[in-house]
Amino acid sequence: MTAASTPAPFRIVKEPRAWWPVTWDGVAEDGAAVANRIELRFRLLKVDAAAQFVRAVVDAQAKELEAGADLPGMYAGLVATIADDWRHVAAENGEALPWTPENLRLLMNEGGMFRAIFAAWRACLAGEREHREGN
Repeated sequence: MTAASTPAPFRIVKEPRAWWPVTWDGVAEDGAAVANRIELRFRLLKVDAAAQFVRAVVDAQAKELEAGADLPGMYAGLVATIADDWRHVAAENGEALPWTPENLRLLMNEGGMFRAIFAAWRACLAGEREHREGN
């Protein structure tokens, strides 16, 4: 085996992150079905932290039907645990929105966003090539 064909060693990184697509179906103003896509920079949580996060998601799901629950705020807090930046998120006028707690809350107030982000984060952790290549 030559040095050129030797694979790079696996590195254990303290706080790994990766950009990953988040996709979900939506409807345009004219009623046409559209495929939406943004990218988030996900934190690739270690097993213990990921398990703790999933428990927090399960706890949040139990609170979703409570009267007065701040769902966008709850979802934004969860997403801030697993992501720290985004690409391709814009205001109504098309101006790029920076990653801020307020803007994250706005995004989490869109229907189905948390579910799409959670699914994308799980796919990212699993390194699902088909998901990444298909988007």
